[in-house]
Formats: sequence, C-alpha cells, structure tokens
Amino acid sequence: MQGMRVAGIAAYAPKNVFSNDDVARMLQTAMAEAEERRMRLTGGGLTDDEKAQFKTSDRWIQRFIGFKSRRFASPGEGTIDLAERASKNLIAGLNLDVAQIDGIVFGTVTPSYKNSPPDANLLQYRLKIPTQRNGRANCVFGLDSSLACCTWVESLSFVYALIRSGLCRCVLLVGADAMSTTINWKDRAFATVLGDAGTATLCVAVPDEQDWFGSKRFFSYMDGQHWEAILTPKGGSKNPISSGDDIIEQLDKLGMNGPLVKDLVLSTVGGQMMDDVLEQTGWGYADLDLVSFHEANLAQLVRPIVEVWRTKGFTGEVLDAGGEFANTTSASVPLALAKNGFKLQPVTSPPKKLALGAMGGSLTAAFAFCEIKHELPTFVDV
Repeated sequence: MQGMRVAGIAAYAPKNVFSNDDVARMLQTAMAEAEERRMRLTGGGLTDDEKAQFKTSDRWIQRFIGFKSRRFASPGEGTIDLAERASKNLIAGLNLDVAQIDGIVFGTVTPSYKNSPPDANLLQYRLKIPTQRNGRANCVFGLDSSLACCTWVESLSFVYALIRSGLCRCVLLVGADAMSTTINWKDRAFATVLGDAGTATLCVAVPDEQDWFGSKRFFSYMDGQHWEAILTPKGGSKNPISSGDDIIEQLDKLGMNGPLVKDLVLSTVGGQMMDDVLEQTGWGYADLDLVSFHEANLAQLVRPIVEVWRTKGFTGEVLDAGGEFANTTSASVPLALAKNGFKLQPVTSPPKKLALGAMGGSLTAAFAFCEIKHELPTFVDV
C-alpha cells in the first residue's frame, strides 16, 4: 500500500475586487430593471416584499454573513482559466515536470462547458501533460467531480483512493469555481455570498509509514431529502430552459432557502456529527491543532460551529481567508490553506493535526483529517 501526502497548494483569484457596497449597488440596478419590466408587462410595480430581496448594505453583509469582499472573473474568464492559472503557478513553484502527473481530479460545480469537454480533459491539454510516453499511450486518470460545496474535500478522498490503491503516484487535485455566473441578482441570499477562485493541490505517493491520512480519516455525509434547499430551478435535464422568460426571470441561477440551510447545518455539522467523525478517526477535539472549514457563511455558520467545538475541548487555530473572497465553493478550503501557508509550517514532532471540513448541497458534508509530516509549500496569486 502507498500512503499520500500533500506536496503543494496554489491559489489564484481574479483581480476584479467587488466590495459589499459594489454588490449593494448591483442589486439596486437589478431591482430597477425588474421594476421596469414589471411595469411594462403588467402596469404595476414590485411589491415591498419583492423589493426587500434586493436591499442590502456593507453593514448587513458583514454582520449576517461575515464577508468583506469577493472576486469576480472577467468576461470570458471561466472555471478552466482559473484552474489553469493556479495549476501553472503550482507547477512553476514546485519546479515539477508535468510528465510526472498521472491523474487529474477536477472539482467544480461550474463546469466551463455544459456537457463537454470535461474540465480535467481541458486542463491536461493546457498543461501539456504528454499523451505519449516511450512511443506508447500515456496513462493519465481523469475525473470531473461535483458535490456542491463539499466538492474539494470529497474529491480529496477520491485522490487518496487512487494513490492508496497504486493506480496513481502523482495527482493534480483542482478546486475551482466561477460562482459569479450562478448569481441570481434578484435575491441577496446568494448575490452577497458568492465569489470566484481557482486552486491546485498536488498529492503524491509516499511510503505507508509516511502517510498523512488513512482510510479512517475521511468521512462523507448526504441527506438528499432536503434537495430543494439550494436549487437551480431550470437548465438541467430534469427541467430544461423552455423560453426566454426563464432566463429573464433568472431561473437558471441558484436559489437558496437560507433559514432552512442554517438550521440543517447547525443541527448536523454543528451537532453530534463531529463527535461521531472524530470517534472514527480516534482523535478528540483537543487533538486538533488546525481546522480549515468551508467559508459558506462566516457569521452564522462557521463561527457558531467552532464555538460549539471549543466548548468540547478544541483549542486550535481556525484557518480561513478572512472573508475577503466570499464563498468560492470548490476553491474555498484550499484557498484558505494557501493563504495561511506559514501556519502549516514548520514540520514538527509530533506532526500538526489538521482537520478539513465542508458542508453544502441540500444537505452534504465531508471531512478529512491528516498529520502534516512533510514541508507543505503554498503559492498565492490574489
């Protein structure tokens, strides 16, 4: 059996910074457009309740969500472009020969193209990972993966399975999303929350005794009965777009039942679930030196959950991106790690224990736990 370590993490965020005030103005513009359309079609304007969905402010966002700003990709800059920038920065920083890469797992919920080509395939071409080796077809495993905001942590477990089984020795794990393309500008619930970023993580095989992880240090949870809590109403095979009105009404954009999502997350991830997960690993709250938790909502989700953990003995440090990039979905956890790379160093004895967690979907949750046994270089381009 081979073990696995993380050999490096790189993060890239677009240079277009949007403050909370910028988002508030964009929502007001969207409200004016919706009002004009309603007047043209019906002769009446929006109701007060409808107008309320467009209203926000920097104070409201910082108080109830905890974000200060976010990055939006430029027109024509898609998920593959974010991933390519992060991957090339990682490859250059590690002085890596791309011919060593024998697997690409591309985690995203915003694929660059709707049905084809897959992003893993596009990335192989852009990075010039060879298709031939010694006159024979070169074997490179590829996978596009998606599990809402749990995508990156869940994908890490797939990468571990590839390396642990011996199918791969050097896997590029991407977490990238252009979440700005999913925003419904008629609803502040997501308009104030989402941002864009790309990350690349190199996972490599090591002797079993140097393994960072272990099969009992991964945990995945799903409860699909809440599938409507976070939903894009139209655009998929179940309910395809049927008219231009679907686009005008932004039914191809994300919608969320915020109060329900909050209740679900706090009662599960913030409840006994973490107790059960830690029992599986054989660790306790006091054993955790570092935690990086998906930045879905710092104010009402992450911080309350961490407060509960502290009552149970957690005294470690929480690594996040400080609310500067908002919810970048598949990029969220590795972006936070890259931004806090200096806190992952130096290698100590005993090794620092790191917990990685995410929640999303309706409802999904994923956890991974590791011991940092080798130097972990990080590269940030934001």
